[in-house]
Amino acid sequence: MRRAPLVAAALLVTALTACSTETDQDAAPARHGKLPTRHVPEPPRHARPRGPLPRDLLIADRDNNRVLIVTPSKRIVWQAANLRGPDDAFFTPGGRSILTNEEFNDTLTQVSIATKRRVWRYGHDAVAGSSPGYLNTPDDAYRLRSGATTVADIRNCRIVEISRARRVARILGGSCVHDPPRGFASPNGDTPLPDGGLLVTEIGPPGWIDRLDARGRLVWSLRSPVAYPSDAQLLPDGRILVASFTVPGKIVILDRSGRVRWSFGAAHGPNMLAKPSLAIRLPNGLIAANDDYNHRVVVVDPGRRRIVWQYGRTGVAGSGPGYLNKPDGIDLAPPSFSPPRARVSRRSAASSSFVRVGSLPAPVSRASAVALPAGQLLVLGGLVGGGSTSDVLLGTPGRLRRAGSLPQPTHDAAAARLGGSVYLFGGGQAASTDAIVRVDPRTGAARRAGSLGEPLSDLGAATVGGSVYLVGGYTGSRYATGILRLRRPGSVRLVARLPVGLRYAGVATVGRTVYVAGGVTTGGTSDAIFAFDTRTHAVRRLGRLPTPVSHAALAAVGGALDLVGGRSANGAPLRQVLRIDPKTGGVRRAATLPQPLADAAAVDVGGHLFVIGGGTDGILRLEP
Repeated sequence: MRRAPLVAAALLVTALTACSTETDQDAAPARHGKLPTRHVPEPPRHARPRGPLPRDLLIADRDNNRVLIVTPSKRIVWQAANLRGPDDAFFTPGGRSILTNEEFNDTLTQVSIATKRRVWRYGHDAVAGSSPGYLNTPDDAYRLRSGATTVADIRNCRIVEISRARRVARILGGSCVHDPPRGFASPNGDTPLPDGGLLVTEIGPPGWIDRLDARGRLVWSLRSPVAYPSDAQLLPDGRILVASFTVPGKIVILDRSGRVRWSFGAAHGPNMLAKPSLAIRLPNGLIAANDDYNHRVVVVDPGRRRIVWQYGRTGVAGSGPGYLNKPDGIDLAPPSFSPPRARVSRRSAASSSFVRVGSLPAPVSRASAVALPAGQLLVLGGLVGGGSTSDVLLGTPGRLRRAGSLPQPTHDAAAARLGGSVYLFGGGQAASTDAIVRVDPRTGAARRAGSLGEPLSDLGAATVGGSVYLVGGYTGSRYATGILRLRRPGSVRLVARLPVGLRYAGVATVGRTVYVAGGVTTGGTSDAIFAFDTRTHAVRRLGRLPTPVSHAALAAVGGALDLVGGRSANGAPLRQVLRIDPKTGGVRRAATLPQPLADAAAVDVGGHLFVIGGGTDGILRLEP
């Protein structure tokens, strides 16, 4: 986790002790929050929208690596995952895309709302710098109507304006002292103003708020009366709305002399704030704010000084519906905004159904399964009742029996046929293992047969010709990018790399190509479909899933690829079976599972898709 700049860190403890009741001892990177004030005159009272939240709200859910849009009724209508700690998120002019700064990744990313694809980036992943093309802890990136982007570059102590062609058009500051516009003491806010100027917030103690004109000249500067001011907003009447990123936190309105004219935030109880980083005034006069360390976004009635709307559970981090994890940015949707509908075809979903054909000895998840000749099936290991199992199950899908035991209980391994044997690769119990285990497909007897060279779990495996290809996984300390080839145990060779480290992806083969769908990256759940050519060793992005999916099983059946169940970006198990065209990357919904399943195994037995486990004891067959 990144720290505050040295110039700020040296004085921050003194300032907080004198100016606040800060008690949180969590590592304190410069956290700040965000949202452009729209600077539209308030409508007459009779014309103001009813309800606490007049329109949909965009939330940068930083530690869930996603941005989402929720309705006033608290329903998620759009989300984009697989981001890298989105710190703020703002609609671009026109409302067709979202711009977010990934503060601790030193990058800016623009995402299309229609496709959820990245359409513009600036910076280098996790590489800080001050040269053109580099940033150091960027905050509050706004797309201007001119097409340029302005961003507060905190540790470089400057405000940078970047053209759409990714060229630096203007730099203000650069000296890490309060001397605007020549220097800023760790600027964490740069809100655009209607006259083309900027409202800059400096967090370097004691904290300052500076107004600059369109040419970057200082109009006025005032010392913040609250500790750690974050993302000041200029109200239509000339006063300033600002959050104090402290525990307990405050949201205050200041006059031009710096005196506090209104304040919200209690020392305890439901109105206690924990490091709020952004407050904005809504068109109906209420105030919305992200309460970062309370894992919620709130709307406050300033007259009654009470919270009248909230998304997120106070003090509880989570990723499911109704939960957030350190939300650090908000933006009110434009009046004309309408989220796009999902682009999944359901043309054949009603024409296929699943039939239960057999049972496992107990509910199992994260097991490995391999189809054998003559309609046989081999199921290895998995999680049973919260612990790993060593079971080797063998037989037809309708009559599996326990035929042997693995040398060690394991789950999250990968299995594949090679020659006349079945091999189980990696996995583990409390920690990943490097083991290669050979299993006799006739008897179920198992013994250790080699090593991968390093621990590896959460990987995928596929057989092409006389080789097994292992894809991604987790080493115990990092997400693996490698694609490994084995022609026999002990002959492990790195032949290619994925663009990102990836675990819990679906892996299967059609012809000479290995396909990889979804999974988990360090940036979150993936929606990518990759194709790896085993002849050229080239990896290419074939397409995208309609939404990010992980913990799903991928099986090749009849020349197509079926992605079974899995988990959504918010961790919810899924009922969908998505069919992927291996030639075009097109995706459609092929069937619906009887219940949501994640971490199941899926194989082709006799031209039929079979689904094993997934937290149940069922063996299902897909009927056409």
